[in-house]
Amino acid sequence: MAWLDRDRTPMLFATATSVTGGIITLTIGRLLLTDTPKNVVLIWAAAVFVGVAVISWAATYAIRRARKGSQRAFLIISAFDHKYYIASFVRQLHNALDRINIDLVLKVPDRDYDASAQYHHLERTLERRRDYIGGVIFAGEVDELRDDLAMFCRKSRLPVVFTDLEPFTESEYPGNSVYVGYDTAQLGELAGQWLVKHLRGVRRPRVLIIASREHSARQQECARVLKRELKDVTIFIDDSCEFARARAYEAVLNYVKSLGSHQCLHAIFCTDDETGLGAVDALAIPSPATESTVVVGIDGIAEAKALIDSGTSPYRATVVQNTHQLALSIVDLLVKMHRGRQFPRRKILEASIYEAGHR
Repeated sequence: MAWLDRDRTPMLFATATSVTGGIITLTIGRLLLTDTPKNVVLIWAAAVFVGVAVISWAATYAIRRARKGSQRAFLIISAFDHKYYIASFVRQLHNALDRINIDLVLKVPDRDYDASAQYHHLERTLERRRDYIGGVIFAGEVDELRDDLAMFCRKSRLPVVFTDLEPFTESEYPGNSVYVGYDTAQLGELAGQWLVKHLRGVRRPRVLIIASREHSARQQECARVLKRELKDVTIFIDDSCEFARARAYEAVLNYVKSLGSHQCLHAIFCTDDETGLGAVDALAIPSPATESTVVVGIDGIAEAKALIDSGTSPYRATVVQNTHQLALSIVDLLVKMHRGRQFPRRKILEASIYEAGHR
């Protein structure tokens, strides 16, 4: 009966109903032209119409029941290659949805942090919106995609949960969308507070911030905290690393080479753990300027935590975005929206610091 689905196969549905209607009309017309009593014609016609109605209802019921038994939610992500935090989030979201019998459909971009690649998946998802109960958008390139994201919400009419980056202010969110995640400025603030404690008492501390233009509030807030608490601090921000480990590696090496013979690099703040690992790779190359350099990152991925726990690595702390907590919060809101219940426009989760001795 799937071919009778008006939404999935509109041409076949229109053809089938038109042909059926034509046959019925032609048959009734021929009967009226013969000597068949009119009451027999009317009874026959009524029986045919009732039969068609019953078949149509049964097909619709079967289709709706099949859909109900195989609910699906989409996830559109902004990056995929070597992004361990995103991989952890995808796994946690899949598990949380699977526990309530909802299948996850993952939309991976052709290129990381590329607006056109994300737009492509928005268009494809919109075309098949009836396949989904709603979904999650791990937003990226929001300055370029803001209007497209708003359009997607309006046209799809599906519950949409944004996470990672906020594409709108609280008053701008379309009625069928929400944000669940961490405050990106607070993440930078927590990293800054950890660095202040570590660098307190150090004369003229020097801090390198490895960052990206995405999540710029992370580096800005960290720098603000450092300048407020450490009056003689020197800060250099490189925001060209795009959350890429290799770029962070090169950025640290280039910065160390630029230092004078008596200058030291006391700390590196990386706005995600991927670049934090790249910074640690670069610090493995011996230099008098980096003998006591420490690294702090953001995300709380397993590899970063393992280095922190080892006690022998420059990696000393990471600001944790708990993917398990994030996935559960997203699924909870998505289900509430799907069922027509009340929900908050924004839900901000609390991050925490993971450092040596953390239990």
